[in-house]
Amino acid sequence: MENAKVQDFIESNQQQWDEEYRSRMWDYLSDITEYARYSVVYGYIRKYIADEGILDMGCGAGILYDMLLEGEKSNYTGVDLSEEAVKIASSKTSRHIFYCADINHYVPHKRYDVIVFNESLQYVPNTPSKLLEYARYLTPDGVIISSLYSHKNTQDPDYTMIEHKIEEIESCGWFDVLDKVSVFNHNAGLKWYIHLLKAKG
Repeated sequence: MENAKVQDFIESNQQQWDEEYRSRMWDYLSDITEYARYSVVYGYIRKYIADEGILDMGCGAGILYDMLLEGEKSNYTGVDLSEEAVKIASSKTSRHIFYCADINHYVPHKRYDVIVFNESLQYVPNTPSKLLEYARYLTPDGVIISSLYSHKNTQDPDYTMIEHKIEEIESCGWFDVLDKVSVFNHNAGLKWYIHLLKAKG
């Protein structure tokens, strides 16, 4: 089946995400097993953040927001498809900085130093094109940070999908890959690919 079409994205909807957040299915994302991945993402943020701040696409319950220093939170915007996740995240601040919207249709209202796609590109078709759309809302020195989970089972269609997405991003010719890191958690047997991207001028 060499010519079999590779799945491009995972379909999801707001109702599904809301039910999962209500059932606390995603609470594990704040466990120590996820901390190394978040730490790499945050390290890149610390390197590139300036006056225009961070756009966190797929912010969930605001775990990345929790890691930021107070000064870094001042120009932060979080977007997620789940209203339930946005409610949880919004309870962490009196400021209106978390929004419910679809990553495939959201249009940023300003430019940012850093745009983060933390385990959210799985739900985006034609990933390089969508990243290029978002790159228009970066400052001249701005960067994109993406994290993609690599499934343990190499026979899983989602594993093939992620490998395909990474190949597309790296070979499309629209981005310089400033850095690429694999994070492997030996205790949990989990692996992520983290990319630091800059759109070519």
